[in-house]
Amino acid sequence: MLALPPHCGNNFRVLRRIHVPAVRVGEIVLDPAEAHHIRDVLRVTSGAEVELFDDGGAVARGVITTTGDTVVVRVETIDSLASNQLKLTVAAAVPKGDRADWMVEKLSELGVDEFVPLASERSVVLPRGTSKHERWQRIAMEAAKQSRRRGVMRIGTLTELLPAIECADSNGWYFSTAAGANSIASASSSIREKLHLFIGPEGGWTPGEIALFDSKNLTPVALTATILRVETAAIAAAAIVLAMSRDVGTKS
Repeated sequence: MLALPPHCGNNFRVLRRIHVPAVRVGEIVLDPAEAHHIRDVLRVTSGAEVELFDDGGAVARGVITTTGDTVVVRVETIDSLASNQLKLTVAAAVPKGDRADWMVEKLSELGVDEFVPLASERSVVLPRGTSKHERWQRIAMEAAKQSRRRGVMRIGTLTELLPAIECADSNGWYFSTAAGANSIASASSSIREKLHLFIGPEGGWTPGEIALFDSKNLTPVALTATILRVETAAIAAAAIVLAMSRDVGTKS
């Protein structure tokens, strides 16, 4: 019979995660939605240990002290933040229907720092207003709870390509099917503290957009030999880059 590793035994506990506006030492009163979920849905009682996290990446363990009309958590120490993690932004055209929701959820699970919906020349979906933004922010927060990542992925507003490129400050890749595009392996040597990934619509980038990328010194990168849907390309690219950055981030 195989012996279980220590974390597989009866003493291993996965703490319930609670999102709060700001993690701090002291007593924190949960907002009504989180309080309802902890008290009435999960039925967590006073004395239970939980994990708190906020949008900025702070994480702490706390103990629930009150579960009446309000739910209060007492925090004594805050976990230190890792300083060498890659800050990754995915700027992508928006796919149709619930494919966009799925993309946001998976990018959040992977640990992407920010998602920026792009308005490119061949974009079909151009989400404006607050309803879609608020929905995606909720999806990102729930995915952060499930995946136990630090922080919550920020959701940007619909952005034209030029200002999105200018935010990248030359630290960016645009995904291309052109024959001369770099492989991810060769482009990874240029990864520093931050990186922007640009994913075009299913109709592809226009010649003018490619010229704009090149004029701003962004790197053309090939992902696969096939034509991918927007959400597939965004998730695959983010997963590969974040996996590779574990090694890149430890370099002196």
